[in-house]
Amino acid sequence: MPEGSGGEKSEQPTPKKRSDARGDGQVAFSSEVNTSGMLLIGFTALSLFAPWFWATMSGMMRRAFEQDLARELDEARDLASLAVAYLPVGVWLMPLLGTLALAGVVLSLLQVGWHPTLKPLVPNFGRINPLTGFGRVFGRRGLMRFVFSVVKLVLIAGVAWHLLSVTIPDDIVVRGDLSSRLAGEAKEMWELAMTLAAVLASVALGDYIFQRLQHTRDLMMTKQEIKEEYKQSDGDPLVKGKIRQIQRQMAQRRMMQEVPKADVVITNPTHVAVALKYDRDEPNSAPIVVAKGYDGVAQRIKKLAAEHGITMVENIPLARALAKEVEIGRAIPVKWYTAVAEVLAMVYRLKKAG
Repeated sequence: MPEGSGGEKSEQPTPKKRSDARGDGQVAFSSEVNTSGMLLIGFTALSLFAPWFWATMSGMMRRAFEQDLARELDEARDLASLAVAYLPVGVWLMPLLGTLALAGVVLSLLQVGWHPTLKPLVPNFGRINPLTGFGRVFGRRGLMRFVFSVVKLVLIAGVAWHLLSVTIPDDIVVRGDLSSRLAGEAKEMWELAMTLAAVLASVALGDYIFQRLQHTRDLMMTKQEIKEEYKQSDGDPLVKGKIRQIQRQMAQRRMMQEVPKADVVITNPTHVAVALKYDRDEPNSAPIVVAKGYDGVAQRIKKLAAEHGITMVENIPLARALAKEVEIGRAIPVKWYTAVAEVLAMVYRLKKAG
């Protein structure tokens, strides 16, 4: 397809396109990042809570094998006392589970930020379309998901086999007391888990990069889509041109309403007209340009001036300079004070003589 046809999605997504997709719940999200991050944080928290956990479980096991085996479970108060006795297990689990829940929320926010939306919960029957499902499974995204799963499985199996092959020969030999042996094996299991979690983190990094690239690829736009978005956001050029035309007409009408209030109209002699007003009751004020224009507008200013008896003075350099340098409603620059004062003095003399 030709490049100029706008059919090929060759353009990077605009900020509005990304924002709209984000509002629809379409974000670059890697579940591998959450999984590996929660494993790392969870095993780290487990190592911090380990002394408390060991003390709690040791006490419970001693109670279970020494006292509770001979206890009759007929009375409700005995069941209540057992529940209170084993309550520390729940108390120990709460900080660990709370840490994992908080880690999952934080990791998700770090990936996609805070932008709550309910649109992903709206039923979409296109998702249950078999053809769409086959496209997801056997398409580019499904293939990459399969590759990441295989890589993850191979890495985890390889690292776990390597670590276990080193530690198992030493663990088979029974030596030392039970407590030290359990402590050593627990330490080895924790190190194995942390190592595997770190391997998963490396896979998660690759998956996160892929998800970002794939998300951008999914949002790619055609040239025509960008043009349509520009029209919607910035407005149709035809409509904007019409609005500017109406604004110019309104501004000209307001300007023409100020011409009868002017003291003099300086002309050139047919192409430029500048109407000036000077308040002699304000000693520190300067003459103000109340209207100006070229060609047709200049002729309208001169016509209004003639209808209302406003004096018109032909001064080509001054008319051109004021029309070019001074905006409507602004005072004239200091460098033109002398020339304008001479014109106003002449006008006042004519009015006084008349």
